Amino acid sequence: MAGQRRISGGLVAAAAGIGLVAPLVLAGTASAHTSRTGITCDKVTVDLTAYNAKSSNTVTLVIGADTVLDKVAFGGSFQQEFKVAAHTADVTATLTVRTDEDKDGKKGWSFTKQLVAHECPVSPSTPPSTPPSTPPTGHSSTPSTSTPPTGTPGTSPAGTPSASPTGPQLASTGGGSNAGVLAAAGVGVIAVGGGVLFALRRRPSRRH
Repeated sequence: MAGQRRISGGLVAAAAGIGLVAPLVLAGTASAHTSRTGITCDKVTVDLTAYNAKSSNTVTLVIGADTVLDKVAFGGSFQQEFKVAAHTADVTATLTVRTDEDKDGKKGWSFTKQLVAHECPVSPSTPPSTPPSTPPTGHSSTPSTSTPPTGTPGTSPAGTPSASPTGPQLASTGGGSNAGVLAAAGVGVIAVGGGVLFALRRRPSRRH
């Protein structure tokens, strides 16, 4: 009887110990192999942690029609961001993770997830303000044009009578400023000639 009681006591103690350890093991398993992935209109975030570095782990990421990760191996964790090109329609990103610890994906450590990047909102652009243009002061930019006078060169403008001399015009005598001097010289010659002629006439009258 005493031996049976000792065995029973040992089994109870062992069961109690297992009961205490099992929740801790399950909790540790549940918290392992975490995946925190996200997507916005312009980027995809991949965050894989607590994977077994001794296992074979790969990650594949396709954004739209572009494969940015193709079965890239990683150890215990993988963190990286990937840019989404500018788009006007929704873009689908497909993330695939594989690990030897969960080949059939029943544990959720191996999985395929699709994410959608919607079109980024466009912020209204404010056009630059332009100061009002002020016309330059002072001289006008348009050159002034003058109207040429009408008519034939050398003639008086139309409507203006030309001045003409009145009365009969005297014929030109050809004399200039020396006409008076020549006239005085002629008078002197005539006077001298008359005196000589008078003297010659008186001589014969004295002889008779």
